[in-house]
Amino acid sequence: MKRILLTSADYGLAFGVDRALRELISAGALSAVGCLVVSDLWSREYLPLRDTVDSVRHRTLVGLTLTLTRPFAPLSMRARGQFGSRFPKARWWRLWGALRLLPDEMLAEEVEAQLTCFEEFYQRPADFVHVADELLAVPALARVVLKQVALRRWPPRIVMPQLGPRAATRFARTARDAGLKVLERGPDFPETIDEAVHVQHLRRGMDGLSDRTVVFCQPGEIDDRLRRVEPRARLDTRSAQFAFLKGDTFPLLLMEKDIFLY
Repeated sequence: MKRILLTSADYGLAFGVDRALRELISAGALSAVGCLVVSDLWSREYLPLRDTVDSVRHRTLVGLTLTLTRPFAPLSMRARGQFGSRFPKARWWRLWGALRLLPDEMLAEEVEAQLTCFEEFYQRPADFVHVADELLAVPALARVVLKQVALRRWPPRIVMPQLGPRAATRFARTARDAGLKVLERGPDFPETIDEAVHVQHLRRGMDGLSDRTVVFCQPGEIDDRLRRVEPRARLDTRSAQFAFLKGDTFPLLLMEKDIFLY
């Protein structure tokens, strides 16, 4: 028996994505969701999510996808003062992190603002924190994020970024030293429309993973909002993953491989 945390990290991105994720939660085909509290949809979409999670027997983890990049706007006053109405691109954080010139106080304030926004709407602490765009792989940024998350009364678990073995070991040690628990990362669901590749991913890609390893997926229903923000290839991937996860083959493969989602 092996448990994986099959997770979508972009609840709040678009109505079609949110509907799809709630449908998969209801069907028991998704272990966890990360929420985009910087999205203008969050204030309207948090309640349907909470109602769906509360209505199912299994416990679905609901966490925060900490987002620091375009096209979203900062929540904190300091970040708004520095960036205006939109965050910078991911490469800005990587460059300034490499130069050790990150504005630590501004970043800490933004992390706090997003955690607080999640808690005030959802009325519960986040189960985990995932940092979008793999920015937690930037050591200077990770140091600030981990320190700020550790200040919470009930610190959420931290989803590890995609790192090499040695870097992953260092990251896990740093998180533990801060008093935080880490969720390991497995291989993401393939970005393809080919169902055979998804089948092969479940049959081969899950081998050797630790219990409660996070595996990210990107299912969704396509709507006008999503068409405006994502390329056609990504839209096709979302549709294909959604069809696969809600289809008959997926639960049969889970039983074949003795994999559980909860």
